[in-house]
Amino acid sequence: MDSNEPSDVNARHEAISADVLHPPSSPPCQFLEWDTSFFGNRIARLNGNRLTADLCNSAIDWCNARQIDCLYFLADSNDPGTVWLAEEQGFRLVEIRYTLERSLKDWNPDTRPHSTDDVLIRPVQSSDIPIVQEIARTSYLDSRFYFDPHFDEEHWGQYYATWAKKSCEGGAELALIAEKDGEIAGYITGLVDPKTRHGLYELTGVRASMRRSGVGQELFRSGLDWYVQHGVSYLTVVTQGRNVTTQRMIQRHGFLSKACQIYYHKWFTGDPEHRGEEKHRGDQKHRDNEERLSETLR
Repeated sequence: MDSNEPSDVNARHEAISADVLHPPSSPPCQFLEWDTSFFGNRIARLNGNRLTADLCNSAIDWCNARQIDCLYFLADSNDPGTVWLAEEQGFRLVEIRYTLERSLKDWNPDTRPHSTDDVLIRPVQSSDIPIVQEIARTSYLDSRFYFDPHFDEEHWGQYYATWAKKSCEGGAELALIAEKDGEIAGYITGLVDPKTRHGLYELTGVRASMRRSGVGQELFRSGLDWYVQHGVSYLTVVTQGRNVTTQRMIQRHGFLSKACQIYYHKWFTGDPEHRGEEKHRGDQKHRDNEERLSETLR
């Protein structure tokens, strides 16, 4: 489970919308300095969730003029013209983004069920961060970066480790740790919009050896407790369409579907080299990790 907006704290606080049209007077794209610096490729985001022929042409011209290597595009899945144009112009589908929502008015921290009695939930401490980063490096095999062969495993693993570190150092309002048998078993982070007081779950990770032990569910429920205790009455969570196990866990806690969007990456630098061997992840490596993925938040 991740919100898929790791690089820009301000963007992560913005309201999630399934139908965001690009204002005609604004630039078609936004240059992403953090992503560019981290990955070593010039990366931008297309503004808006729907494409027209004019916007698509403007975006491509904008990217060419600035030597952009990769353009992110979060598309409205309900607009067939957008999907057709994106695929026609060489945008590659890397993820189905699934957004769920829940009112917290009926969530009671005192009476809610507990999945396990031997897990301690507490606020994150600075000394926890190296272990949180270690967990984060291997926890997001269902992300769009994993499924884009232009991003190698070392980079996207470190990407999430860096994101988790920033969140635990104050980038996220919610940052909780789970301890089990005296060890850090997992973490969860989340945001609060200061204007609306709505919450957004951000990252969750559980140590591989402690999955299927109730840690993930207890973290998730403790996060709900935290939000209620801090005056948040409405919560959004984002996950991947391919992560069915996490969807089911979220739905069991009363969340309902809000939006389904399509994440595309458009590369202007050609296909990556030697990927037939280096990233045949859809086969053996993905099968090797399938059980770990399905266990993450059980």
